[in-house]
Parts: sequence; C-alpha cells; structure tokens
Amino acid sequence: SIPLMKHFKICLWSFLMTFFLTKSVFAEKLNLQLLMIDDTACPYCELWEEEIGYMYFKTEEGKLAPLIRHHYGEKIPEDISLVSDPIVTPTFILLKNNKEKYRIEGYPGEEFFWSFLSEYIQRIKKMENN
Repeated sequence: SIPLMKHFKICLWSFLMTFFLTKSVFAEKLNLQLLMIDDTACPYCELWEEEIGYMYFKTEEGKLAPLIRHHYGEKIPEDISLVSDPIVTPTFILLKNNKEKYRIEGYPGEEFFWSFLSEYIQRIKKMENN
C-alpha cells in the first residue's frame, strides 16, 4: 500500500509539473499582453477595477495576456504598434508581440469584457496552431 501511494504521488507530481510548465511555455509562446488605456476621471475604468481589475492577474486570461496600464493622453511606448490612437477610456487592446490584434472600447460590464477577451485569445491560439 505504501509503495503504491508513493508511486501515485510521484505520478501526480509529474503530471502537475508537466501541466503547469506546458501552460507557462504556451503563454510565453503566445507573447500576449493586454494594454489598458485608462483615465483617473473615468467612472467605467473604476467600475472595471471594482469588478475585474483586482483579480485579473489571477485568471487564465490574465496569465496568458498580462495587463499593462497606460494613462490616456500619454505617449504610447514606441515598441508598441497600434492600429489607431485610443479615443475612449477604458480601451483594452490585446497585443501580440507588441502589435495590436484586437480592441475592446469602453466597458459595458464584466460579462461582455470576459466573453470578448476570451474569444480574441482563442482566435490567436487557433492562428498559432495553424
């Protein structure tokens, strides 16, 4: 019984390490980031913070596309390439290799945010697999 339990623990540990290392490598391979353009006077930015911001980094999406915050009106770093300048806050821009792939303008609620962000990440994953 003891050798069997020890074998089980070793197998479980090996599986978990492989699972987490694979996820980590896949996240690095995707090279995604979520650029959030916010403003201190933006009530929708505050709402996003209350509903999502505090936990974003703990989510699957947050691990695949870490959040970068940028204040509206400030110059976008030169290594980031956007299709156009953001005109509303909040604006969420999904970057791949520092290039804009998808954009969510405004924040009409957490269900909308999660569904679009998840869909956009899935599209990028599919492109990676083809």
